[in-house]
Amino acid sequence: MNEVTVQVGGHVTLLFSIHSKQLLARNQGSRGAGLCLEDGVVASVKKLGTGVDSISVNFMDGTPFVEGQKLYFDLLESFRDLFKIETAVNIDIQLELPVSQGFGMSGAGLFAASLALGELFDCGDEGQLARLAHRHERRNSSGLGDVLGLWAGGCELRVTPGSPPFPGKAYGFDVGCPALLVWDPEGGKHTSNYIDDPNWISKITKAGESAVNRLSQYGWDQNIWKKLLDEADKFALESGLLDEPERAKLFSAVLDQADDSMSCHLCMLGTSLIVLPKNLRHISDYDELASKLRTLGLGVRETILQ
Repeated sequence: MNEVTVQVGGHVTLLFSIHSKQLLARNQGSRGAGLCLEDGVVASVKKLGTGVDSISVNFMDGTPFVEGQKLYFDLLESFRDLFKIETAVNIDIQLELPVSQGFGMSGAGLFAASLALGELFDCGDEGQLARLAHRHERRNSSGLGDVLGLWAGGCELRVTPGSPPFPGKAYGFDVGCPALLVWDPEGGKHTSNYIDDPNWISKITKAGESAVNRLSQYGWDQNIWKKLLDEADKFALESGLLDEPERAKLFSAVLDQADDSMSCHLCMLGTSLIVLPKNLRHISDYDELASKLRTLGLGVRETILQ
């Protein structure tokens, strides 16, 4: 086998608390709740007969994302050290969603690349490869619990922070319905702006811990849907994240256009929203809403919740 391609969907966090002070990256992460998406990152890895490693990362439109290459060079170096691999490789990363918008592109990309490398060289189990991806997401401060959320799958609840499969603990249920992602093309925010800021850490963690504790009192299945959406709204307000002008403006613009069957929620931590059905038994049609939002200059993509 000389080439492997792996696709991993993105991840949207609806609410969370920050646990980043632990010494080891495997113990760092978040508690929270979120949604795994069908669209995400495609990683293609190929053995090279000779030469040096090469890595390309491309945005949704195919243009190069040069700043994104270092993340994957660092991952490759750790993979080599862990599994004693010397063969030169080419890694090609294709992003299916925008970066810095709370869609989990770094976590999904690292997980996809790690899985592809493991399959290409027939080494490591899924747990080892997930842990490797988690470690580099924490090292880059580009996320907290996305890899753990992706590990659980579907609509997930992270109850213990950390790397999958251990010590992080999360569980999920399948959703399988359409959702609409909406973002301000000029308003991306790097996750580190929040998870490394003491004031934001305090506000976010207080609101997130309360939300997770309340949700943990119930069974985690489709019957939790309305409570989850209510808790996501409460978290956005109590954390102060909805108070930021860019998010408030976007939220208002989308809410004005959405119909009564739809529920709009901030994606943590971009200038972005996810539009969901209020009731999982009544699937919303997003075509008209998507068309209206595009005329406002907003980025829009319909996806499927896993």
